[in-house]
Amino acid sequence: MIQSFEATIGGNAMQFCASLGEGPTPHRVIISRADSAETLVILDASGFISTIKAEIEEPATLIADAIRKVQSEGLIERALDTGVIQEATL
Repeated sequence: MIQSFEATIGGNAMQFCASLGEGPTPHRVIISRADSAETLVILDASGFISTIKAEIEEPATLIADAIRKVQSEGLIERALDTGVIQEATL
């Protein structure tokens, strides 16, 4: 499942995508640039509560929660500024 969204970064509206991905944890959400598919943020379900949340939530809800988190914590901006993929928990 992939969800596109727009965020204003440095006064410019930019397009991003959030998708579910597999990894070392049962679920993770990957945020990337829509125009290049460059990975910017990886949110993993780690820890007991995050893992349960990822298992029981609908995929669309999990992705929407991840988008809210990266926007509220400025993770996309930090990834673009530093060139380093940001990692966080769901």
